[in-house]
Amino acid sequence: MRRKTTAVRIGNVVLSSEEPVLVQSMLNTSTREVDACVEQAIRIIEAGGRLVRITAPGVKEAEMLGEIHRRLRERGYTTPISADIHFVAEAASVAARYVEKVRINPGNFADKRATFKKLTYTDEEYAAELEILRQKFTEFLEVCRQYGTAVRIGTNHGSLSDRIMSRYGDTPAGMVEATMEYLRVCQACDFKDVVISLKSSDCRTMVDAVRLLVEKMEAEGMCYPLHLGVTEAGEGEDGRIRSAVGIGTLLNEGIGDTIRVSLTEEPEAEIPVACELARICSEPEYLKGWTPLKGECSKPCIVAGLTGVTVLDEQVMNRIGFTVSEVNDPVYGDRLHAGIKAPEWIYTGTLGPELTKLPPDTGVIVPLEILDMAHVYNRNASPLCSVGAYKKGEQTIDSKYRLVQICRSEELDADLTGRLRQDGKAVLVLALPVEYRLYREIFRRIQEAGLTNPAIIRAVVPGKEKERIRLVAASQLGGFFLDRLAGGLWIETPEIEDLTFPLELSRNILQSAGVRRYKAEFISCPGCGRTLFDLQGAVAKVKAAFGHLNTLKIAVMGCVVNGPGEMGDADYGYVGAGNGKVNLYKGRKMVRTAVPEEEAIGALREMIEGRS
Repeated sequence: MRRKTTAVRIGNVVLSSEEPVLVQSMLNTSTREVDACVEQAIRIIEAGGRLVRITAPGVKEAEMLGEIHRRLRERGYTTPISADIHFVAEAASVAARYVEKVRINPGNFADKRATFKKLTYTDEEYAAELEILRQKFTEFLEVCRQYGTAVRIGTNHGSLSDRIMSRYGDTPAGMVEATMEYLRVCQACDFKDVVISLKSSDCRTMVDAVRLLVEKMEAEGMCYPLHLGVTEAGEGEDGRIRSAVGIGTLLNEGIGDTIRVSLTEEPEAEIPVACELARICSEPEYLKGWTPLKGECSKPCIVAGLTGVTVLDEQVMNRIGFTVSEVNDPVYGDRLHAGIKAPEWIYTGTLGPELTKLPPDTGVIVPLEILDMAHVYNRNASPLCSVGAYKKGEQTIDSKYRLVQICRSEELDADLTGRLRQDGKAVLVLALPVEYRLYREIFRRIQEAGLTNPAIIRAVVPGKEKERIRLVAASQLGGFFLDRLAGGLWIETPEIEDLTFPLELSRNILQSAGVRRYKAEFISCPGCGRTLFDLQGAVAKVKAAFGHLNTLKIAVMGCVVNGPGEMGDADYGYVGAGNGKVNLYKGRKMVRTAVPEEEAIGALREMIEGRS
């Protein structure tokens, strides 16, 4: 069951909670290149996209949308077109005459471009700018009403106005208030064909903002449909997982009526990912008035499940992130060193001398039945017990931890919770079917019982298609790390022979949720008609040059619309500045301007190395 939303007609499609989740994408061709726009729009439509968005940086481009629209209709394509408007309110009113929907950005429709300097507004100054907003937006809504054009109020974390940030900060609360200002004008004008989005490149910010907006709208009697997306998600595996963590969490909670997976790839590549994500999250459970659970697990661990490994040798340990240490132990010989990607725990039913070589802070989990023998090899070995065995006290020797595997929420009864509250060594292993609603219910029970024992999610994900497995795991499990509820992640993919696959997937989910950092983090926008350089090529070059710097976050942006804002927590930024030129940032401070594209990687390297 999805959150109940009103029906909004956008051309020949209807957006509402009664309709399937609508999948859309956006062109990255220049709006002035009409033929290229038409061909790319057709590719999106034929891939399954049900709405196509096109940027209109100015009035001239807004007028050209009419020609693009006409040519698509001539070729038999009736998919609605949405204009994307920033900075030029006049362009929004022009576009509304030609297309079925117009997206405006509250951060730059009526307010001035943000300077990201701390400004102070008196109550009178604040009210005066708010009145200008009301007048401009009301005029625009009247044009939309006249032409039957729907509106998306699309708020981005990276482009909040100075006015909003002066009162609410660069926060989810600021995103929500920026949106509510415009929604209240819609209410006052009795304009109902409205869709809303709140986006960020940070999954947690995006999810928190959307949840807060839903709460605020319900308090004011609003039920507009929602567009979901993680902006600047990136490309490849990283972009898909980051999108699935953010979008999937909300879809599972019954929030969201249309989605876009923003990848730095060709736009038609976004459609199958979005369609699959919508299918995976097709049985949501919306709980009206429900307060999202929050925890304090800030650095969850990863468990490597070695269930199918029959010989535990050095080769196996190398594959999961351990290498032979340069320091030779006088008793055990070569010790193993844990690299940055090594798991904190391993689970094995196979014993052998490699266990003696593990670093002392690496935990070993074994079946309860072989705990005694495991302690011969590694004193850190801890048992995995069923609930029944734990209650009966079947463990015969002491261990650092006791891992209690729970397979159904009902097992968490008064008897078990009473024992767990008294047991400082107990760790919960939540081995449920991979469904968000089941994990949400068991975490609710854990919190209601007042348990503080760490909880590891153990997820067995079936299937042989790696991309689908990634989307399932990220969308169904990622939210519990966004909300800091889970203390560990143990993914098993029994139909995939590659031992490294579930570990890499676990690392990417935790990094997307913002709780661990295993590699350099890259955020990059998908590009649009404003992008005047090879964005996909630039992302590939930046990753190749700096991917080994695991402590850094680097942003690659097509233009300045969201660039400086979304780079607020990035260490460095690479932002389009014109035809074949880029500006380089350190944080939000522009350090180099109009650097030729072919020189930009070298210049960025100099900045990172402190030579510029």
